[in-house]
Amino acid sequence: MIKTLGGFIFFKDAEKYDYCYQQAVESLLAVCDKVSLVHFAPTEDWLPADLLADERLSVCSLSNRMWEKMKGKTKLANFQNIAAMLLDTDYQLLVQADEVIHPDSYGAIREAMETGGDGFLCERVNLWGSPNTMLMVPQERQPCSIHVNRLTKRGYWCYDDGESVGSPTTLQFANRIKIIHYGFVRRKEVMKAKIINMQQGVFAMENYDAKLDQCEVFDSKLWFDGDDLAPINFAHPPIMNQWVIDRM
Repeated sequence: MIKTLGGFIFFKDAEKYDYCYQQAVESLLAVCDKVSLVHFAPTEDWLPADLLADERLSVCSLSNRMWEKMKGKTKLANFQNIAAMLLDTDYQLLVQADEVIHPDSYGAIREAMETGGDGFLCERVNLWGSPNTMLMVPQERQPCSIHVNRLTKRGYWCYDDGESVGSPTTLQFANRIKIIHYGFVRRKEVMKAKIINMQQGVFAMENYDAKLDQCEVFDSKLWFDGDDLAPINFAHPPIMNQWVIDRM
């Protein structure tokens, strides 16, 4: 019997901080049998009517009080896990609200599931500077992981800051399953506030990155520039084309 796949995602203040959250949900619906979404109400975040009308999409609205009550970076994993709990599929696939699965990965995702493995590392490309350039620095200099465990059997849970799911995993499909991270190339006007909110409001860091005080509007070159970057070696997913144009 063909194995079933459930996607899961949560977002908070996605419109305010310019996440590509609508496209993230759409990319899950393109490959998954079901998608579970957790968000918070009241909110300015919204999904187009055609996505909301998709019978495969299940939406769970939580109170903002639940978000405020939980402290520390593990809150990200906790709310992702709430979304995962709503699935009843054989496998689960996590995408965060500023990420999109590359369409060329869909076949490999299904192929990986049929092997029966517990978990599969995926490549994550961190865009930087513009949507058409990516970071080429070693992992220890990357702002977040370039390989993440996102495709697993259902029943494993996210941990720590929610970057990965905690299951046994393999690199077997890592070069064929690509997740594109657009979080560092959102509108520059909101990027500084977003970082401060994440570092202090979510991760509960005492101080945010001091380099942010060197710019009124986010200046990506303060962190990475020149040989740290390279042109992307793939085409953006079609669902991201207008989003990319609007942020060039």
